[in-house]
Amino acid sequence: MQTTESERVPLGRLIWVALLAAIAAAVANVLVYFAGVATGAISLSVLFPSAAGESPLTVGMVVVISVVGAVGAAVVFALVGRFSRRPIRTFRIVAAGVLALSFVPPLTIPGAPLSMVLTMELMHVVAAFTIVGLLTTLAHER
Repeated sequence: MQTTESERVPLGRLIWVALLAAIAAAVANVLVYFAGVATGAISLSVLFPSAAGESPLTVGMVVVISVVGAVGAAVVFALVGRFSRRPIRTFRIVAAGVLALSFVPPLTIPGAPLSMVLTMELMHVVAAFTIVGLLTTLAHER
């Protein structure tokens, strides 16, 4: 059983680990994105729709959303670390709930092929495991 002191999350360390997590999640998701394009799971015709108002799924969007997710996770981890006696355990539970909720938006994209939706869901899992793994293993004091 870990003690409360061993789970302390110092802000200075959390900042550099959050940066590392953001970069790692973005790189990992870009690799999943390109694998999806290469295998046809993500079709370029779906990525660049002709109808106005639809947002294409681009590499830039994948990077931005991955980085925003990492920053958001770091902020939540900092708050949990400040108010929880067991911040790592608590953060992992919160992160699992957020991951479950993140599966909903790709399912609501009108006309999106199942292969694209599944690739996007895979990106959520890859980002979650990367971000949560790095934050909970590198950011706390040992």
